[in-house]
Amino acid sequence: MRLARPEDGERFGELLALATEAIEQPYIDGVTSGRCGEWLLDGLSKGGEALTEPLVRAAAGGRLQDGALALSLPLVAEDRDGTLAGALLALPPGTVVKTVREAGYEQHALLAMLKYVKIKGLAVDDGARGRGLGGALLKRCAEIYWQLDFMLLFGEFEIERALGPYYARHGFTVLNPDQTTDVGFVLTGRPIALGAGPGEQLFFRWK
Repeated sequence: MRLARPEDGERFGELLALATEAIEQPYIDGVTSGRCGEWLLDGLSKGGEALTEPLVRAAAGGRLQDGALALSLPLVAEDRDGTLAGALLALPPGTVVKTVREAGYEQHALLAMLKYVKIKGLAVDDGARGRGLGGALLKRCAEIYWQLDFMLLFGEFEIERALGPYYARHGFTVLNPDQTTDVGFVLTGRPIALGAGPGEQLFFRWK
């Protein structure tokens, strides 16, 4: 397990496409340019508090998307022969940030980017399945964000893919399609509901 390198960009995108078509191109380009996850690396070496100042500066300069890119985590699983067999992308949850802001808690929106993270895509190559690579990627993802003092990992999957038992085995709570969970109280003192999109189910795990 390791962070994706610039030379991994194309293969990283191909693997994630196995899981979802919703990966935004700037994150793939960010891997290729070496910008994806750069603040996380700083945080791991200097402490989680090192993430706050650059995020505030980015927000003040109207570069919040750059901040989201720098706070994202592109992980890959490398096979014995050096080929990439699995990939995971986690990133700040734009929907949660927007919901917190629209609920009237503008000052807490940036905090949400430093406490909550969405697993946007997890995929393992067909020929490498059954070897625990997906679980290892999830475990490493949690370890990194917990070390940086994040509080919540969550994601969504399409109902027809029936991945509930898989995520439950890896320590996540899986909600029914019509269920929500509160993500607002720990940030604002007021409840803010988070649920999955149409045709999807939500899975989440608190630190």
